[in-house]
Amino acid sequence: MTTNPEFERQLLLECPPARLSSATAVLGTVFAFCYFLDDYRFGSISSAAALGLFWLITLLWGARQSLDSIVDEYRDRTWDTQRLSALDPWQMAWGKLLGSTSMVWYCAGFCLLVYTLAAGQSTDLLRFYFYAIAGGLLVQSAALLLGLLAVGRGQTKTGSILLPALIGFAVVAPQLGDLSEIAGLGSAGFRWQPWYGWQFAQQDFHRFSLLCAVFWCMVANYRLLAQALGLRKPPTAWLGFIVFLVVYLGGLIPSGNFALAMAGFGVCGGLTYLSVVAEPQQPMQIKRLLDYYRQHNWRRVIEEFPLSWLSFALAVPFALYLSANRAHIAWFELSLHSYPLAALLLILRDCAIYVYFCYGKNPQRALNLSLLAAVLLYGVLPGLFGALGLSGLSALFFPLWADSASGAVLYAVLQCAAVLRLLYRRWQNAIC
Repeated sequence: MTTNPEFERQLLLECPPARLSSATAVLGTVFAFCYFLDDYRFGSISSAAALGLFWLITLLWGARQSLDSIVDEYRDRTWDTQRLSALDPWQMAWGKLLGSTSMVWYCAGFCLLVYTLAAGQSTDLLRFYFYAIAGGLLVQSAALLLGLLAVGRGQTKTGSILLPALIGFAVVAPQLGDLSEIAGLGSAGFRWQPWYGWQFAQQDFHRFSLLCAVFWCMVANYRLLAQALGLRKPPTAWLGFIVFLVVYLGGLIPSGNFALAMAGFGVCGGLTYLSVVAEPQQPMQIKRLLDYYRQHNWRRVIEEFPLSWLSFALAVPFALYLSANRAHIAWFELSLHSYPLAALLLILRDCAIYVYFCYGKNPQRALNLSLLAAVLLYGVLPGLFGALGLSGLSALFFPLWADSASGAVLYAVLQCAAVLRLLYRRWQNAIC
């Protein structure tokens, strides 16, 4: 039998006998009280309490536990010891995820047992179990992913990292509260989901989407842990994720090549922003990449190739296709137009501004400074000149306000050239 030392270590840390007995006593007291309120049976009060506690335990507590499983290693300076172990990234990924949340799932299983006893006959328990367990795993694996991204940026304060997870819980929780109704739907709740002209049962499509989300979260955890362990991998997983998102989202838009190109441009553009922030921006990485290129060491070039560059490169053909096959579209009855090439250049400009600040003396403030620059370039300066009636200067800062695609591209090229020149100079100073 193959064992996972990381899972066993986390299990021993999280599930001592005293904690198991305490959790059992607390949950037993709560559900005993609900049992009395339901006239000595498991009824609606017990069902609602079990469902609410289940989501609080799996989402909030589970997210905190999976997040701490990696952040605590960096904070307590024990991560270097783990890097020297014989564990591979996959063992470490699922060992930390399931081991750190073992107590969470013990308590959640207690809640599921009570809900099973209290659920009505119309409830599809198998469907409920699927959504409950898969939803909990998705949130916990996403929290582990968030922790890996945070420690990669040097952030080890759990409070600031957990804040986005709490915001996400506040947004998602009202929808998850209706899970009992979803599980109770019979044929009356049956709907079709169109995808590339095919018709799928909506419930099956939702289950497939949820499984895909869990799968890609675990793939991301595996690749980030491999990177943290110093293992070099080609960006095949990132390329596969981009292709999956383009195909998946393209099928949800009315069919056609134009819709698929819109999905591709949106996915590649959004992932360019995401990857440039998630990746550590180090000047020496670019120097190594150029050295490998001069040496014709293509394997190392592929392994060192930044994911943001790959995402941006894949966005280029989509932008060209949309530019050649589009109608003139104005947004919100304002002077904002859909100029794909100009928008692509704005993505390049924004990413270059962020990397410019990363190469500075205080890279921890790069994201905040980039957001401030975005507010100025997208809102304050164009709005100020627009209010003064100087629409030409507004388009200079925000090219999508230009009256022609050529003018928008020209303004965007000028901005990119200026920012890239500043970035090149700072990069040279950083590697010297």
